[in-house]
Order: sequence, then structure tokens, then C-alpha cells
Amino acid sequence: MATFEKLLAEKGAGVEKYRAGDKVIGTVVDANPSRVLLELPGGITGIITKKEASAFGDGADDYDAGMQLEAAIIEAENDHGLVVMSLRRASQDMIWAELAEIQEEERTVKVKIDEANKGGLMAKYKGLRSFLPVSQLTPNNYPRVNNADAAAILAKLQEHVGKEFHVRVINVDRERGKVIISEKAAHAEQAKETMEKINIGDVVKGHVSGVVKFGIFVTFGGIEGLVHLSELSWSHIGSPDKHYQLGDEVEVLIIGIEGTKLSFSIKQLQEDPWKENVKAYEVGSMHEAKVVKWNSQGVVVEIKRGIDGLISLDQFPVEVHTELPTKANIREGILVQVEVLAINEAAHRLDFKLIG
Repeated sequence: MATFEKLLAEKGAGVEKYRAGDKVIGTVVDANPSRVLLELPGGITGIITKKEASAFGDGADDYDAGMQLEAAIIEAENDHGLVVMSLRRASQDMIWAELAEIQEEERTVKVKIDEANKGGLMAKYKGLRSFLPVSQLTPNNYPRVNNADAAAILAKLQEHVGKEFHVRVINVDRERGKVIISEKAAHAEQAKETMEKINIGDVVKGHVSGVVKFGIFVTFGGIEGLVHLSELSWSHIGSPDKHYQLGDEVEVLIIGIEGTKLSFSIKQLQEDPWKENVKAYEVGSMHEAKVVKWNSQGVVVEIKRGIDGLISLDQFPVEVHTELPTKANIREGILVQVEVLAINEAAHRLDFKLIG
């Protein structure tokens, strides 16, 4: 085969001059599992090895004769007089340029998650690796766990491996080989529109996106809010995870909006059983009550499950105040006679007077 220099001497200016880094379109003349041969402008033959043919997941034998390919030149001429080329590098150039354009135009793309680490998720866009930090996940996919347990967070993140996410490109740094993507940014417009529409007092439907010891997180329309433990039910709920699971559909009342921080309530959409139960008791009526505990305000007593109240401390002699549990012979668990002084609906409490 004639060398590059000989061809230049024979054909002069009619022969193309190739330099490392150039991209050239050539026609496939032969392909096998180990290499692809291309005919390049000027009658020069280019070669793409198996390693450098792996563009977009294809192999060296995936290219048919007559197919046109654009490849990057690695070496203008090797020892056999061939132009050494790379499809892989050419495709990467195109992908880097495409990602920069996607970032500039703020377009949303789809990526597949293929790895998880303690900082977030790794994905590929047309074979190019990108990083999705934990902080850039939407509420539905955020690894919310109690006590910020690192192992539990990683386990949650690993559940996303194999899934496809819609993301936006927020940083492209080819010099460092880094691409940062954001799921949150891809849904930012939807979240903004939702925030503009909602008001305190609105009732909305959403899905449980997190279950923690102090309540549950609920997501709808790209935004998320918290139903605190105290707003889950009128009755006592010790562990929210015994009542709610991720993905459960729930209806919530919006009770607080502070910037992007939202507070919801489920119990305020339910009938308050206390108001119904307390109808059986009137101011001035007398009842037997069980001492539940002492506190700094007085004695808490219960006349029926869910109906309790307070015998204020000022009903006892001064000396009782200094040593509450042992004075006045009133101990937890004993029964006492009380009179209803007032019904405090806001506090869900009765005020009592101790009789005898």
C-alpha cells in the first residue's frame, strides 16, 4: 500500500492532508470484529480499531460496507500508511457539544440510572457518564431516612438503579470530565406553577413521599409538604410507618405556607371525636376521675378515655407545690371526685375542681 508521503508526492495538492483531532467523514469498505476500514476523501484509507469503534454501544462488526461514518483522527499515518481514527472520540465530541446545548436551552432529557453512591446517582447520556446529586432529586425520590443513617440512605438510592429519570443538565465541564444533572430542575416549572395556585385552606390530593418518626411528607404537583405527627389524627399515633407507606394516596389540608415550606393536616379533614364525646359533660356536673399525672400546672385526670382535664395547682395548699407527687395524698392511678368548671374546646381539655 502506498504511504501517505508517497501519495502526497504523486498527487500533490490533490491529496487531503489530515491532522490529529480532525473529524472526517469516510465510507466503510470493510469491517470485521477487530477493525473497520474507511475510504477517506483523497483516496486515503482510514482504520478504526475495535476499541475505538465502540460508539453508542456499537462494535467494530456492526458497520456495513458503503455506510458513511464521521470519525476523529488520532494519528495522521501509522506504520502501515493508514490514518488511525476513532468513532468513540468523535461521538464523545458530539455528545459533549450536545450536552452544552441542552444546558443552554434548558431542555429536559431522559437518562438511565446505572449506579448509586453515598452522594447520589450515576447515569449515562448516550454513553457519557453524569452525576445526579442527592440534593437534586425530587421529593418522590429523595432518600429520606431517620437519623440520616448513611447505610440506609445508600440502600434507598440503590433502589433507583435501572430506572429512567427526566433531568436537566446544570453543569458541563469537559476539561474535568464532569456532567451534573438535576431531576429537581426538570420539575421546577411545574413546582413554580403549583406554588402560585395554592392557598392556605385548600384541600389537595397527593402521595406519601416520605415516612419519618415525626410525620409524613406528601407530594403533589412537583412540591412537597409535611404532615406533622400532631396533624395526622385526632387519636394518638406513635409510629407513622405503621399507618402509612410510600406511594399511599392521601388527602391533605394546607395549613401553612412559608416560602417553599408547606405544612399539611390530615386530622383537620376528619370529624373531631372529642367534640362529640364531650357533649355528655356540662359545667357543674360531677364525675369520678382517674389521676393520670402531675405537672407544673396541677393534676391531670381522666374521666373517660380521650376526655381528660386539669385540676389546677392553686387548688392545693402552698406546701403541696414543692413536692407534688407525695402531697395531698393524690397519686397516679387513684380515683378522685371532680366537678367540671369549664370546657376548653380549643385545648381539648376540661378544667376541674377537686371535691373533698
